[in-house]
Amino acid sequence: MRRLRPSERYTIVVLILVAWSLRWACLMEVPPGWRDDDLIELYTFSQRIVEEGPVLYFAGASGHEPLFHTLRAPLIALAGINQASARWLSATAGTLVVVLTWAVGRRIVGLRAAPVAASMVAVSFWSLMYSRLAIRHVGTLPWALLAIYWSWRLLRGRTSPRMAVAGIAIGASGAVLTYYAGRLVPVMLALTYPVIESRRQRWRPYVVAIALGVALALPMFWSAARITGADARVSELAVPIHALLEGDSRPLIQTAWTTLGMAHAKGDPEWLYNRSERPVFGPGGAALFYVGLAVTLWRWRHPQSRLLLLWLAVGISPAFVSLPPSSYGHTILALPAVYLILASLQERIRALLRPRVAWLGVLAAIAIVAVVAVRDIPAYFVEWTRASMVGFLYRADYRNLADYLDRRSDIKDLVVGSMLFGPWDKVSVRTDLRRQDVRVRWANPERALVFASGEPTLTFVQDEGQRAPAIQALLEGSRLAPAPVGLQGYQVEPAPAPVTAVRATVDGTPLQQITFSNALTLQAVHLLSQIDAEAPMAVATWWRVDRPLPMPLEVLIPYPPEPGEYSGPRLSVFAHLSDTSGLLGIDDGLWVDPYTVFPGDVIMQIHVFAVSWTDNAPLELTLGLYDPLTGERWLTATGSDSVSVILVP
Repeated sequence: MRRLRPSERYTIVVLILVAWSLRWACLMEVPPGWRDDDLIELYTFSQRIVEEGPVLYFAGASGHEPLFHTLRAPLIALAGINQASARWLSATAGTLVVVLTWAVGRRIVGLRAAPVAASMVAVSFWSLMYSRLAIRHVGTLPWALLAIYWSWRLLRGRTSPRMAVAGIAIGASGAVLTYYAGRLVPVMLALTYPVIESRRQRWRPYVVAIALGVALALPMFWSAARITGADARVSELAVPIHALLEGDSRPLIQTAWTTLGMAHAKGDPEWLYNRSERPVFGPGGAALFYVGLAVTLWRWRHPQSRLLLLWLAVGISPAFVSLPPSSYGHTILALPAVYLILASLQERIRALLRPRVAWLGVLAAIAIVAVVAVRDIPAYFVEWTRASMVGFLYRADYRNLADYLDRRSDIKDLVVGSMLFGPWDKVSVRTDLRRQDVRVRWANPERALVFASGEPTLTFVQDEGQRAPAIQALLEGSRLAPAPVGLQGYQVEPAPAPVTAVRATVDGTPLQQITFSNALTLQAVHLLSQIDAEAPMAVATWWRVDRPLPMPLEVLIPYPPEPGEYSGPRLSVFAHLSDTSGLLGIDDGLWVDPYTVFPGDVIMQIHVFAVSWTDNAPLELTLGLYDPLTGERWLTATGSDSVSVILVP
């Protein structure tokens, strides 16, 4: 193997510094917060490995390969879950992609074009996106590049078979064990042998290398096969294939056509990973890419060109048959090939120039990199991250909330109204919040509010979303309070708990407070809506927390959960409305996170029934508490599992 020149060593150092810096700059601002997949992979996969040991396959979240989460687990064990430990592995993988693109490009597109390709990978929007998230996509590329590197060296007869076999096997298995798109790496390697000119006597070690790489991944597939429906991700995304099997080829044609235009027309449509439909290149970059692609096609007799074309075709093929089209995640295997093809244009320009004007080749290299850098770096760090949809999807408001609470040590108790009302909202705040002395209650303001210790309570609600009229009236009648960006702040006075609108069914006396499991007391029930044959009925209930709720241990469940795994709430209120003719409506639910309430808190929540009141006859409302998983009901002091009240006009 030829030793690196001093200039090449300097190039590697510069590439590493630039790539690493871009992947760590503005860590708390870009992305602007945590997204669901970040938190799911951190808390339910990597943290699970820390607590329980290695896992061959994760059936949750529609199936996850284990390698990336396993490599990150030691970081989490040492430092906990935070911005640095969550994203360090992605940043490292992204930096390795830059270096390995240079190493592969050095042999495929030439010594001078390789740094151009690596530089574009370092500054590209596509690469920056996945190198700065806490998800596993970018982790498949270093392994894939390693396998391609050693495959080229083995088949071109420029290394010992023993070393190449190890490199190919490790690279192929690592790609497969990291992300489902990496399963195409062994396929690509198998196609590489007949595509490029190779030494025929090398086919045996090459086949052994691929077979060994697949064999190393077999335990994962064996583990997944034992769980019915575990590896569901591919099936979920392959909508065009399902349509084709049913005789409709249009979705497949549309998806493939859109994907073929991702370089110049429509890129990834998801705001999670792109400014929706922003193509990979601008007009200038796309023109250069297609010229480079045309040159590569023209030179198809060269093994380097055939390898690049095969690599590109295999890399983008998942987006042909899955949704969304042009997905940057599904086509991530093609990322290095795209920039290697573009960089090869610079090598062709230099080859056509006379030696005395070779400096024009240097200018061409600078221009090609600049076309990508000038467009992509601001697009990622400024345009994408400031988009309102990105802020919503990445919970920018909750990162602002954590920062706000860290600076406001006087705030000890508060309520947060979460429109999505899932566990990952509170986990996102808990992950960023440095304080341990603040008590945050979580409620869905569409249906519920919480009053800390029954007192006026600082409440933050999101700008978006609908709210029940009674809750909206409470908020509008409250004093405004300073709030983090993206949230509205109120100092909410507790709503009075009227009892005059209901009476007990047993003895006709006004409703007495009834305690369930010595923990949660029903204080009052109130009919909110007027008697109207057109309007749905709304009923408010008040509950006081008397002691810590006897809840099962909270467990974070990935979404979608593992097949057969329950991921719903563990406490709910059942509310059944009936008249003399029978049951009229059901509106079960607890729109407050029971794991975040404290003794003395008062919960007000709204039940809505899609029924109309056609006469003035009293209606019966039956209320109780139960565990939706087991069906077990909470009992009152008298041993009853419910209370019935009469709603009167």
